[in-house]
Amino acid sequence: MKAQAISTQKLLLASLVYAALHQGQASAEETQRAPEERTLETITVTSLKRTQSLNEVPISVSAVNAEKLENSGIERLEDLSGYIPNFKIARDSIADRINIRGMQSGNLAGFEQSVGTFVNGVYRGRGVQSRFSFLDVERVEVMRGPQSILFGKNTVAGALNITTARPDEEFNGRVSASYNPTHDQTELSGMITGALSDDVRARAFVLSREMEEGWLHNNFYDQGGPLSDELMGRFTLEWDAGDNTLVTVMLESSEFEFDAFPHGTRQAGPIAAFGAIESYTEANIGNTHPVLNFGSSQRMDGDSDEFSITSETQFDQGTLTVTGGYSAYQFERSLDADYSALDGIRFNDSEDFSQTSLEVRFASNTGGDFEYMTGLYWQTQDLKVDGLSLFNIPTLQQVLLGGCTAGVNAFGGDINSVYVPGDVVSTGVGVIGLGGPASLLNACGTAAAFAGIPDGVGRYAQLNQDADTYGIFAQGTWNMTEDFRATVGLRYTKEDKSADKVSYATDFTPNNKTQSTTPWVIAVAEQVGEFKTHSFTSSDPGMSRSENSLDWSVNLQYDVNDDTMSYANASTGFKSGGFNSFYMRSPQGADSNDVAFEEEDVIAFEIGAKTTLFDGVADVNIAAFHSTFDDIQVAVFSGNTTFEVKNAAKATSYGLEVDGRWAATESLTVTGALGLLNFEYDDFANQACTSNQFLSTREALYAGTNDIGQKIGIAMGYNNAACAASGVNDLSGKTASNAPDMTASLVFNHIADFDNYELVSNLDLNYRSSVYRVDDLDPIGKEPSETFVNASIRLNSLENGWSLTLIGKNLTDVEHFDYINDVPLFAGAHNFMPLAGRNFTLRFDYAFGE
Repeated sequence: MKAQAISTQKLLLASLVYAALHQGQASAEETQRAPEERTLETITVTSLKRTQSLNEVPISVSAVNAEKLENSGIERLEDLSGYIPNFKIARDSIADRINIRGMQSGNLAGFEQSVGTFVNGVYRGRGVQSRFSFLDVERVEVMRGPQSILFGKNTVAGALNITTARPDEEFNGRVSASYNPTHDQTELSGMITGALSDDVRARAFVLSREMEEGWLHNNFYDQGGPLSDELMGRFTLEWDAGDNTLVTVMLESSEFEFDAFPHGTRQAGPIAAFGAIESYTEANIGNTHPVLNFGSSQRMDGDSDEFSITSETQFDQGTLTVTGGYSAYQFERSLDADYSALDGIRFNDSEDFSQTSLEVRFASNTGGDFEYMTGLYWQTQDLKVDGLSLFNIPTLQQVLLGGCTAGVNAFGGDINSVYVPGDVVSTGVGVIGLGGPASLLNACGTAAAFAGIPDGVGRYAQLNQDADTYGIFAQGTWNMTEDFRATVGLRYTKEDKSADKVSYATDFTPNNKTQSTTPWVIAVAEQVGEFKTHSFTSSDPGMSRSENSLDWSVNLQYDVNDDTMSYANASTGFKSGGFNSFYMRSPQGADSNDVAFEEEDVIAFEIGAKTTLFDGVADVNIAAFHSTFDDIQVAVFSGNTTFEVKNAAKATSYGLEVDGRWAATESLTVTGALGLLNFEYDDFANQACTSNQFLSTREALYAGTNDIGQKIGIAMGYNNAACAASGVNDLSGKTASNAPDMTASLVFNHIADFDNYELVSNLDLNYRSSVYRVDDLDPIGKEPSETFVNASIRLNSLENGWSLTLIGKNLTDVEHFDYINDVPLFAGAHNFMPLAGRNFTLRFDYAFGE
């Protein structure tokens, strides 16, 4: 397998280099014969908030247009990952995690992404907001490296700049219907556009998508998954408000229901006893207890709305652009948190978010000795997030007692003389007397502590957060000569955040968020839920914070000749701090000063070149980069039921990106991309321990003392947070999750004309080297090097306006996943979410009008 992967890697690299750099050797004669027939289409972008050719933009940016999205059957943002170097969107059980050049953020609600997403100039900083952002788009631009000057905070790794399709002058429309028999997924969409009057144009788009089978079967409920029901609509209106003013209004709304998420078992460990199945296609996850059972492994329902209005006015000196936006979403989620057939743990959470923003920007005309852009930005956000964890104590007690009994028998003991219900100390002494390990004392001691508890308990946590952001920015370009330009930018940002935070015990009833007054419920919930009851307001220490940041960028750009542009830039950026939505306690108890985490910073350098070859027959873009990150925000899993967010790491990311296109013939275009990445933590001593590290460390501490009280304390009280704090899993000098050393893609697009028909064929090869999918770099979460093959073929009727497309994804049926994690309370067990195997989609499109 390793030799095969190396051969595939070499083939991809050789093909890429040949296609992107040595076009002329194979076809110089044809290039000279008819170059005008093979000129590549110019790619237009707005990465610098001006309309420019991609080859003019002095940063590393990749752009994908609507045609490519359709040809490859790209339904969601995460499907883009294979086509863009050093870029990954990983979908977990809540939303998307966007990764550029190895840098990403977690999906705890307190986090915003390290990669900002902007749709028509409106910021979408949270993973759930990006769910429908690329539908009916004109293009998607992936900008790598800090984009702080023009796009602001939370772009330390880069930004996605998405432009939706605009209304047309002429009346036209399209209807589309597709069916994926592999997953029983149906998608219907429609678009209509045209002029409503001499000065007004409109575009309406609607999508309905349902999946009825999915790719993983949950035997517990005899149910396939994931299941989904999505509905989305967007209306865009353009108005020529004057001779020099264009006003654009966009309204978008969506609803989504997801059920039977494809949760599976990567490593069963202790949950094997409950029927867990280690498989990419089968699972056994569910509940029967009326408080815990909601009918699937995970369910999520929500909706989102966005409104934006943009005014562009042309003056003699330049263009004034004003963009106002409102974005909001809410969702509720239920999760079987023990990922097994055990009636053990259920987790419910919800988010309710709204954001209002305004940007005023003036851009001077281009072509003079000095060009500039300056502006003001304001944004306010309101976030409410909560989480309810339910623990079925009698069931968990029986599981622990069963493990205790088996262990005591294995050591030749008598359970009746070792196990003393309600007496942890006597039970611990009995286990120690047998020579039992820490894991056995933990099982027996906890079973004894839970003995006689009549019901389950709940843990509720809520965070209410408000944020206000103010920014002022300016960027100037000096055209020193016809070929040499220097650009300098500054942005000052001030952000104020405050929050209220509560956590308390609840009684064991469905969706009960009322604080319990029963002493034993409070005591047991705080023990198993690893929290201390607290209620903090914005007036408490640490619950309000103010940040001020001055970011800068310097860019030098030199035109080597008419076909080659080179550049070098240096820039800084920051990602704002915030409050840990899942904060439960500190070692000394609940402390409001420990709820917040600080901002993270970056300084980055990049050099690159963009070249057009053979009179437009080919182009090649290359960029080398080096970024240093400080105070990276990380979430450390306790191994039981909670996370601790802190600024724990420094890291360096450096590498190379190459992409190119070649019009090999009049009908064949070859596109290639290569990303080389070295992401390394310079200092990260306190990452969470892997399961094996935790178990072995606890056992070593336990064996290292003869004091009975200490042994009981270690076996019963030592958790992964303590293991992390001791530096057992020191990742200094190691890589991060979702940061493969190499990614590469090779895409062949062929168009054949005959009579009144056109046949468009696509073959996509996407390669990535081995990669970890879990933050603690547990070997169980590492995927081997893989090559993914996608293909499509589309028949267009040029005369009648219809087309029929067959799309095949993952044709070699590679088993892969993006998400994996430890199962709460069951060290050694790992759940994961396998991704789709080989599947096919048939799509019919009909276009009408002008």
